Amino acid sequence: MIKDDPGKKRIFSNYIIDRDFQLKFLLNYSLLIVFGLILTVGFLYWLNYTKFDKGVVFRLRNDPVKVYQKGFEDQNGVEKEKFVEREIFLPDYDHRLDMFTIQVNGILLLSGLFLGMTAVFTVIYSHKMAGPVYNIKNHLRKLAAGENVKKIKIRKGDEFQELADLLNQVIEKRIHPNDPT
Repeated sequence: MIKDDPGKKRIFSNYIIDRDFQLKFLLNYSLLIVFGLILTVGFLYWLNYTKFDKGVVFRLRNDPVKVYQKGFEDQNGVEKEKFVEREIFLPDYDHRLDMFTIQVNGILLLSGLFLGMTAVFTVIYSHKMAGPVYNIKNHLRKLAAGENVKKIKIRKGDEFQELADLLNQVIEKRIHPNDPT
């Protein structure tokens, strides 16, 4: 077993303070990023393999062009050459769209959607942290002001349950040692 040198800096371990909380936080955001990545890759796969071919797409012009198609016509047993007029729509190369132009709009849309999902997730998840912190700060302010403080209550599923329990023990044993409630 190798012992750490006390003089050696432990950069990464200094950032991991509450391992369970931080790893759960990291896992939640990692899952959100993986979901966004899968959504984007799935969109690009769908776009490349089902909708367009060979990476170049163009629009057809609105004005048809007249062309004459060579054909043969049988008149009295004799085959004669004949030109048939047809109207065709030619590609409009002035508005050429490549795959980047097509994909960038979808990627921007998905990125905006992903940003919105991240914002909603952050607000919901941070609410589970902000509520208890707010509650604990209020109780500590009351304690500092010398007011009578009751037990700190935190909703089930919120973060910092362990901290609230420890503070409740301090309040119970140090502030109200003989209080039956």
